[in-house]
Amino acid sequence: MKDHYEVTIGIPVYRSVKYIKETIFSALGQTFPDIEFLIVDDCGNDGSMDVISLLQSSHSRGDDIRILRNDKNRGVSYSRNLIIDEAKGSYLYFMDSDDLIEPDTIRILHDALIQNQVQIVYASYEIIDKVGKTPPQVYKKASLILKGEGKLAIYAFKNNHVFHVSVCNSLINLLFLRQTGIRFIEANYWEDMAFTTELVIKVGKAVLLSDVTYHYNRWPDSLSHYQNRLHLEKWEILKNVFVVDYIKEKCHSMRGMPYLPYLGYVLEMNSFYMVCHIFKLSHNIVPPFTYQEMRNIMRHPLSIQDIVRSHHKLIANIVYYLLGKMPILFFVPSIWLAGKLKRVL
Repeated sequence: MKDHYEVTIGIPVYRSVKYIKETIFSALGQTFPDIEFLIVDDCGNDGSMDVISLLQSSHSRGDDIRILRNDKNRGVSYSRNLIIDEAKGSYLYFMDSDDLIEPDTIRILHDALIQNQVQIVYASYEIIDKVGKTPPQVYKKASLILKGEGKLAIYAFKNNHVFHVSVCNSLINLLFLRQTGIRFIEANYWEDMAFTTELVIKVGKAVLLSDVTYHYNRWPDSLSHYQNRLHLEKWEILKNVFVVDYIKEKCHSMRGMPYLPYLGYVLEMNSFYMVCHIFKLSHNIVPPFTYQEMRNIMRHPLSIQDIVRSHHKLIANIVYYLLGKMPILFFVPSIWLAGKLKRVL
């Protein structure tokens, strides 16, 4: 094991025994030579780490596999923060323990980062549905170089419908990341939403690539598929609400920033779809949400003065603002009608 690497691939592992071998092989199969494979054992105790330990002792790149062990099950956010603290690479790349990357992934991203002297490179990816067996969805970014304070944030939030960012499949300057002080917050799902949002705001130099370098697998036991389950605990959904509320609170310190109206719209859109899913799955959620709790989820992060002051997303932000303020008597039919128009109810 070396003291320093050019790139660290960080992989938190928790109960991934069915997928981990293929995932680790896709990481070890990179054409880029100078990689540390940093694995965090989050105490799943299902045999996943036995697979990794065997590869550590038998694979030609096994000496570059480093395993860290949490003292107990801590969750993916804790594990990713540990990777940020412990990585020996100059650049950091996150993977999930059930996904795959192309053999040239790290080489492509590293070349783009070095050639353009940026802080981060975002590449494109596809989602492979292992639940409904629908065709793969490809999320392809435009090939862009964005330099200047707030340039990435404006583009990202303005084009949220096409700029789908995951914490995985980006290569980031680790020193820059550590200097920002950004950490993952504890959540069951969307734990990377707060991280990626805060990071986009801090980045001053970025490259977007149209290359599809990451294959994100959606499995039946994925937490992201709580909407497909017959029984839902209310606390699971409240964890998601917490993430969005966390970002909404951060908006107070962004007043006057040109990207703020776009970010406010994105957050309200997420809140709206969340409330629609709560309506749709109300008979599955225990204990149930009250209408007042649903309305509170729609609380807009901007004041009406801030919304009116900006010409960007003016009508949409006013509509979302009013939804979060109107009496329950009008809120319920308004959400129902809007959900029908958006075809989510």
